[in-house]
Amino acid sequence: MFANRVTAKLLAATAMAFSVLNVQASAESLSEAFKSPPMEAKPRLRWWWPGDAVTDVELRREVQLMAQMGFGGAEVQSFSPNFVKLTPEERAVVNDYAEPSFFAHLRAAADAAKSAGLSLDYTLGSAWPSGGGEAIPPEKAFTELAMARTMVRGGTSGPIKVEQPKRTKRLGALNFFDPRTKDPKYADWGKRMDARARTVAVVAMKGSAPDLKKRGGMNGMTISPWSDVLTSGTLDPASRIVLTDKLREDGTLDWSLPPGEWQVFVFRQFASDVGVLGSAGRGPQLILDHTDPTAFAAHAARVGDPLGKNPPGMRSTFVDSLELMQDIQWGPKLLEEFKKRRGYDLTPYLPFVVQPGWMQAWDEHYSLPYFDAANSDIAERVRADYRHTVSDMIIAGFIEPFVAWNHAHGLKAKFQAHGGAFDTIRGYGLADIPETEDLVHSGDPLFMRLARSAANLYGRRIVSAESLVWPDRAYSVTPTEMRRRTDLIIAGGVNSMILHGMNYRFHAEDWPGWHAFQPSPFSLGFSGPLNETNPVWPAMKPLAAYMGRLQAVMQAGEPVVPVAWFYGRYGYYIGIEDDGAGKQAGEKAFLAAGYDFDRINPDSIAQARVEGRRLISKGGHAYGVLVLPPIDGIRADTMEAIAGFAKAGLPVFFTDHAPRRDEGLADAKKRDARVKKAVDAAMKAGAKIVPAAEVPAAIRAAGVTGNLRFEGDASDLVFVQRLVDGQTVTFVHNRSDSARNVTLSLPGMGGVTRWNAMDGSVRPVSASATADMTRLPLSLASGESALLVLDPKARPQTLAAPALIGSATLPAEGWALSVSGHVARKPYAHDFGKVALQDWSKVPQLAGFSGEASYSRSITVDPSWFKQGTRVSLDLGQVYDMATVTINGRTLPPVIAAPFRLDVTDALRPGANMLKVTVANVPQNGMIDPSNPAFKKLKPVAAGWVGAGRLEASR
Repeated sequence: MFANRVTAKLLAATAMAFSVLNVQASAESLSEAFKSPPMEAKPRLRWWWPGDAVTDVELRREVQLMAQMGFGGAEVQSFSPNFVKLTPEERAVVNDYAEPSFFAHLRAAADAAKSAGLSLDYTLGSAWPSGGGEAIPPEKAFTELAMARTMVRGGTSGPIKVEQPKRTKRLGALNFFDPRTKDPKYADWGKRMDARARTVAVVAMKGSAPDLKKRGGMNGMTISPWSDVLTSGTLDPASRIVLTDKLREDGTLDWSLPPGEWQVFVFRQFASDVGVLGSAGRGPQLILDHTDPTAFAAHAARVGDPLGKNPPGMRSTFVDSLELMQDIQWGPKLLEEFKKRRGYDLTPYLPFVVQPGWMQAWDEHYSLPYFDAANSDIAERVRADYRHTVSDMIIAGFIEPFVAWNHAHGLKAKFQAHGGAFDTIRGYGLADIPETEDLVHSGDPLFMRLARSAANLYGRRIVSAESLVWPDRAYSVTPTEMRRRTDLIIAGGVNSMILHGMNYRFHAEDWPGWHAFQPSPFSLGFSGPLNETNPVWPAMKPLAAYMGRLQAVMQAGEPVVPVAWFYGRYGYYIGIEDDGAGKQAGEKAFLAAGYDFDRINPDSIAQARVEGRRLISKGGHAYGVLVLPPIDGIRADTMEAIAGFAKAGLPVFFTDHAPRRDEGLADAKKRDARVKKAVDAAMKAGAKIVPAAEVPAAIRAAGVTGNLRFEGDASDLVFVQRLVDGQTVTFVHNRSDSARNVTLSLPGMGGVTRWNAMDGSVRPVSASATADMTRLPLSLASGESALLVLDPKARPQTLAAPALIGSATLPAEGWALSVSGHVARKPYAHDFGKVALQDWSKVPQLAGFSGEASYSRSITVDPSWFKQGTRVSLDLGQVYDMATVTINGRTLPPVIAAPFRLDVTDALRPGANMLKVTVANVPQNGMIDPSNPAFKKLKPVAAGWVGAGRLEASR
């Protein structure tokens, strides 16, 4: 009965979502989309341009190349080619970004894309964060708040000398090394930046100083002035005094201290001199004020308006993760906006806002705050109100204007909401295409679910991801790793990958040509040059087909996500909810119990409703349960909405304890009482407090449908699921370093097929029906995935596994070897004659080689293997990094990822056969150059065909 009930609920919930978004797909259309993915399902490339140093001819050629390789389009990112020696003439052309010639080139590329059936996204600005050029003068640059603290003992008469805040020195936009800043027309920009400096507040409170860790830089750069905190200082809010008008110009404070130990704080606003990173374009490259909509308008007028409306061949404009580097997140009108939005003056409470690591660009992490309030939660409330206000201002000042600008120009808005000090889920949800990325914790699928959550909450069909990004590995990422990372990204809820990335062909004579993130004397760069000059470029076509098949399935039908898991914080980093432990315990527990989840924010709760005991988001997705993590504070209106959900029949669970108070400070007593009253109402209506370890069991006991059930060790198995015209499509990935062998149970009864996205084949798998569920054994090697489709119109069946009838190990010696590629970045070709299979590191001439190597020799195949019904496979063994097999003159599709195994039945003949195996390795070894400051840091990696290969016949 349980399975009947949960299956009915599953079907009802997804049918409701179907009616909202009207994107149903039949079994036939799903199969057809898998075999031949539509253009929207194909992966896209981040396409790096060297500013405006491009030609229409080359742009058109590269668009055609993308189409031929199976990509659906590209995202144009115009960069300055740093660490490449440019002539003055080249530099001038690079900096013609955003000039009429640049937009002419962009239109030519977009026209070519449209003609090829592709489309382009365009980064709205050169590099990131947004800004640059004369459109963003000092008056529209973003600001930060700096703090200086002086500890003094009271009982003495003033004036007293206090520390003054200083602007944190970073590599600024007006630095001496950038020739663009030397134009006389910008001579006064430094003074105009300085003119924006002002003292915002001087505040004194009784209390103790924090105990701090020693602070270090990052690669020699100062990221933040703050040290992490071992023990927070304690302040007495009742003693707070605002002394701003007592500060003299000489830095002394005209104030006689009352008795006690005092902390005196000076807060000063500065226009930040951090520049747009790697930007092309004329003039200084200041970052715009993301709290000022007029700054965005000026920026868009420069880098976007020349496109016109409804530009042909263009799908969207894009903004990368904000990563604003500020001492304290700030805007010139923050105090004014804070008082208007939160109902009190932040000034006397400013010492409480500093918490190192909170949305600290490039280094988000948990630390204790510098100061807490003595015997009070006032400091926590102030920080929540401050972050709420920063979030509101960035959304109103930048994100909403960005979305509105796109819509006014007939374009979609694509946006990365992570890395910003605002409501992350709302930021994703405001965009037409929310985009996550896999750089965070090496492709964490739980983090990537934030973007998928927003898509379900706000009604967005596409979930995009900046994909295949590895730090410190500009040239060493293998196709095997790309395939494995692809699966991890899909398991994170993504259905549209943007590969990082394809470089415009620039300085190609210096192999492998310009790479936007190539190593430098300061950094090993980022992956990866997905270009023709990369020896493993031929792997991109089968890899693109693999991605396209997976994404076609993941864009069909509707996602099945039964759990809404509350998230009420501002900004996000892994560890923000458990004081830096980063265990993600709740998320992992849901998946282990077979429940997928979305994070739901207060904005979405305010717009949701309950129908049929299900929580229906604004976007139409139906959740079976709402779970809150163990939190003390929550907005009163959010808790009241949750109480209403419970009264309407929605199962609601509080983990460990219910919220105890409102999150903010204004009218705290009244708002706390509202929270308590709403919690009581929810509990009376059936909401429950459940220990964390028992939450999944409580959800199941409440009759909430799970996606699936595991028997056996399912740790590190992640999954996503969709319902497509009654078929249940489940993608399971093993992210662990060891194999997993489990029994998987899916709701409902039906036949199960396993769809191979690498070759497009579909085969039935053994399954059985038990208590209205379908059970099947599932074995996944480390990094392996399974795409399973349960069809209720088919019957489960038991299938006999093919029997091995013969095998033969390929000879390890006697292979004719010829190579062509590069050594120390110079061309190299050689015919080695007969060799043995081994890692190229053992061959002096090949230790620094990157390119293609062809191994060939005759092999003999047992004639008895050619009886009807016998299939012969070739397992190449260990390959670095891809291989193409030719048998008797017939070239088979490349094998690009482990296990390097392919069916060779139709290419073989009894007796003697000529076998040729062409191996290509990544560029890394060929890039090592001891004479080059950047490339000498690269380390050699395994390369070549090591073997041992094996033929196996099965029937």
